Amino acid sequence: MTDAEINTLIADIEGRCSTPDYCNNWEDIGLIIEREKITVDFWDDKQWIAHNNGYTPFVKTRAETPMKAAALCFLKMRESE
Repeated sequence: MTDAEINTLIADIEGRCSTPDYCNNWEDIGLIIEREKITVDFWDDKQWIAHNNGYTPFVKTRAETPMKAAALCFLKMRESE
């Protein structure tokens, strides 16, 4: 999934008229990370992981940036509702 696709999906969920850059801007994704209690950790030299702190169902994602990992985690959390 491209950054643009991820950004558009999250903007729709959040009810935003404009499309913020959730995959690359802490100011855009930070409030979601805090609100949804998403944890972001360094995985290896090329990957970051994000997970939803053990909520059921458990969701874990990997991406090349911490913001994109959190954005993907948020989308997967919404899919499982």
